[in-house]
Amino acid sequence: MILTQRLGRGLLAGASALALALLPAGLAPTTAAASPAGDGSGPTPLDLNTTRAFSDTFQLDPSLDTDPLYGLNVGLDARQAPPAGQHGISYTRVSGRWDTAAPPDQWFVQTSHPNHPNRLLFAKGVSAVMLGAPAVADATGHYTVSTVIDPVVGDTGSADWGSLVLSRSHRSNGYVTGADVDLGLTVTSAGKLALFHGEGGETPFWTGTVTPTAQYAVSLTVSTGADRAVTLTVNGTPFTVSAPAGVTRWPSSSFLYLGAYLSADDRVTTFGDGAGHGLNVSRVDTGATRSAKPLVDTFDGAPNATADFGLNQDLSARQSSLISANYTAVSGVKGLALNPPAGSVQVNSPAHPNVLSFPKGTSAVRLNKPATSDVPTGAYTVHAVLTPVVGSTTGQDWASLAVSNASGATGAVDAEDIALGLRVQADGGLTLFQGGAPTALPAVPAAGSYEVTVALATGDKQQATVRVNGSTVFAGRTAAQLPRDGYVSLGAHHSAAGQVTTADDLRISTLGGLGYYGFFDIRDPDWPNYGANHAPEVASFTNFNTFNRGTDPRLEFLDQCRPASCVIDLNQETVLPRNPATDTWNFKPNPNAAQNLAGLVQRIGSNMDKISAVNVTDEPYSHGLTPAEVQTQADQIKAAFPDKLLVMSLDHWNVEQTAPIPASVDIVGFDYYCVGRGEIQPRLANLKTFLSSPDQHLMLFPESTNQQGVADGCYGGKTDADVAAFNAEYRAIAAQDPRVVYLQNFRWLGPDQPTKVPLTVAEQQRIGKAVVNATPTPAPASVGVYRPSDGSFGEAAHNGWFTGRTVFGGGGDAVPLTGHWNGPGTDTVGVYHPDTATFQLSNDNATVAATFPFGVPGDVPLVGDWSGRGRTTVGVYRPGDQTFYLSDDNASVTYRIQLGNAGWQPLVGDWDGNGTTTVAVYDPATQNFYLNDSNRTEHVRPAIRFGNPGDVPVKGDWDGTGKETIGVYRPGDQTFYGAAENSNLVIYSKKFGNPGDRPLVGNWG
Repeated sequence: MILTQRLGRGLLAGASALALALLPAGLAPTTAAASPAGDGSGPTPLDLNTTRAFSDTFQLDPSLDTDPLYGLNVGLDARQAPPAGQHGISYTRVSGRWDTAAPPDQWFVQTSHPNHPNRLLFAKGVSAVMLGAPAVADATGHYTVSTVIDPVVGDTGSADWGSLVLSRSHRSNGYVTGADVDLGLTVTSAGKLALFHGEGGETPFWTGTVTPTAQYAVSLTVSTGADRAVTLTVNGTPFTVSAPAGVTRWPSSSFLYLGAYLSADDRVTTFGDGAGHGLNVSRVDTGATRSAKPLVDTFDGAPNATADFGLNQDLSARQSSLISANYTAVSGVKGLALNPPAGSVQVNSPAHPNVLSFPKGTSAVRLNKPATSDVPTGAYTVHAVLTPVVGSTTGQDWASLAVSNASGATGAVDAEDIALGLRVQADGGLTLFQGGAPTALPAVPAAGSYEVTVALATGDKQQATVRVNGSTVFAGRTAAQLPRDGYVSLGAHHSAAGQVTTADDLRISTLGGLGYYGFFDIRDPDWPNYGANHAPEVASFTNFNTFNRGTDPRLEFLDQCRPASCVIDLNQETVLPRNPATDTWNFKPNPNAAQNLAGLVQRIGSNMDKISAVNVTDEPYSHGLTPAEVQTQADQIKAAFPDKLLVMSLDHWNVEQTAPIPASVDIVGFDYYCVGRGEIQPRLANLKTFLSSPDQHLMLFPESTNQQGVADGCYGGKTDADVAAFNAEYRAIAAQDPRVVYLQNFRWLGPDQPTKVPLTVAEQQRIGKAVVNATPTPAPASVGVYRPSDGSFGEAAHNGWFTGRTVFGGGGDAVPLTGHWNGPGTDTVGVYHPDTATFQLSNDNATVAATFPFGVPGDVPLVGDWSGRGRTTVGVYRPGDQTFYLSDDNASVTYRIQLGNAGWQPLVGDWDGNGTTTVAVYDPATQNFYLNDSNRTEHVRPAIRFGNPGDVPVKGDWDGTGKETIGVYRPGDQTFYGAAENSNLVIYSKKFGNPGDRPLVGNWG
């Protein structure tokens, strides 16, 4: 649900007061002060929630309806008359069909055709267009779309139709019965009306009729309130319709698609009356799609009857921004991580639709990609609407918004890892937390719901600004370190049964982590594509494709780009024209570059909102440009495209030689094809050392094919399987590093690519769909230590930040253990007492849940999921006979297998990612690991040497691939080192602990 509705509705007054003294002494709410806390030096928060009314008259000189744009996005500023300082909102050509994502030819949809001036025309077959900003509810909880439809010009008896489609998804085909359609309307030329909902398939949930006429003035008003009403007015006749049973509430934010179905080639459909009434939308959200950087989550419409209660359902639909991200439900409690109770965090529940709700005590959610500072500002802004107790404006129960240094934060606003957190009470009381230390802030008037905006300036600035309901309550330097990559959590605490906290309209200015996935050269007028636009072929798993323009001046492909999704090259404007004798770029600066770029901006016109990023000349230093020339080019491009991401690619030699990178570049990367992670990873690390700004982000170029002549290094011996494996390695690198935001695959050559390299394409589809749809992937391992001197367990997130501590097991010679004893989820602690061969396991990191003997004194304890049942059980290794004894029930032996030699050490892990833990051994004399993929028979992989003498063998899923690989803990410097699969390449390194500590690796992040 979006802000304009939430704050407009407010909350019920007169609810019973709550009296829970949660605040530390001296932190009772104070009355509102004239000035905020802090020294006043905080950054200005970005306005992430911008809305306006929309109107398009479709009035355009018919002479501008020409090939290739056909007027669709021509003259929008004049047609739409946007507010001062803003531009018109463009349309995207989409298929309008049920069976393909490929848009039809450009001429299928035109504006102001000479025979139908000042109208939007659908000329043939089935097609649709999408408005580039979603419709949103106003303060009353409604939005209205109105237009005039002539389903078949010159006919009043046909079943052919014009359609209005509302979908949360900006990736829909726009067909009225598509599965992603929330509400679809068809109007036939014979006056028959039908309303559809995607779950109903081809069957409408309502039908009606009006008197047939030449055109139909249509007004569609959607109520996002409890009445679930749709008010449809056609030629003055009103119809009030209730949503079908499966719709709890209509979404408060939906993209609008206009479409037509024509059964004969000589028929046309028009929208608009030709006299100025074209298309009107009561309110649209211009903040969600104005650039490629922000995340917006409305929490609208997700199915709630799922195992995660809707938390990670329909993410790419309900998140109206280009990029999406998923969540982890966490405890919201300071200390070691715990699984929250089932259902403690829900999205779009029947009782609290279209919001994120917390119906059980204390809990939180953590966004799994970080908010990240950008190059222009060195800062980021986070926004949400918090309702501490639904229906109450009294009491000290609270909701929270926090930004953590730790990638595996528990969401506790008062935890040490929280760089900046705000706790908002139902009565308007506010507390700011920095590194666990609380500070009382001036209270704001009790309002039920509170719009919270936090801006963090990182790096040398270390400043923050906090606003609540429009009032600045803190602005200044911060005591705690503010991270460039900060992990956002939303949390709640309420003290009485039946109370519920909600959060809504989460917006983040820039998101780190892998969010962009696409192909270089998806459309090229020259070799290898010869003008073909292959973007529709990869539409289901990409969101950030590069369109090379060569010397082709046409820009028609922008009509088919979704908002803020297309990357373009600018060689045509910035370097000298091709040499006709050699057909190669001269790669010398064009003296008219600034004027050329200004002219290009004019020609792009209202399609500017389709462009996400622009490229500096590809590999400029390898093509002879000097650092000064590259800097000038970057400055010229940024001046012409000030709000677009600036992307720069290098080759691997430039990365090795620390080539200069202009400070205005937002994303920089390099290519080095089919060489593997061992070559890519160190060069990426070196690239980080000479970035012009620590706020610059990174990209990598996975190879796409072993076809001769496409990617150097990938032909002449490399197979499809090799290239697919390299793609998986790129994803694993990105999973390790939130600064890597973009994987730009090197070339898609056409529709036969899945046939030529099926394994590679399957891997790219797997990776791309996970990125685009924000599909949850395995969490990478986290590290920790056990301190025998006091019996304490200390845990850190995957990125090394301390997250919590507990004491359990008595210390001394107790052997520390971690596992998910009750089933899938967060690992909790346990110990093994070697003198009695007794295990003690905890489900809450505090109390003993189970105590039992297994094995004999002298055995080495082990834990794992030996049969892939989703639950950790125990086992032992008996050094005397080098035998593993593994139990599925913590009582009897399920598997018995002998492996290793005297003096070797046992290890267990899920080496092949199938969910089953199997055995391994480590020879400390040679530092060789021997992994076995079975618990029944010996199938030892080739030995892998890793580590140094004195290291302690460990294992973990270091890069979120779902497979555990070997590692070591070095007691001398208290550092964990993780290796790649079947390799001694170090892919993870984190220092944690003190001398004498014992290492732990598990899933608590």
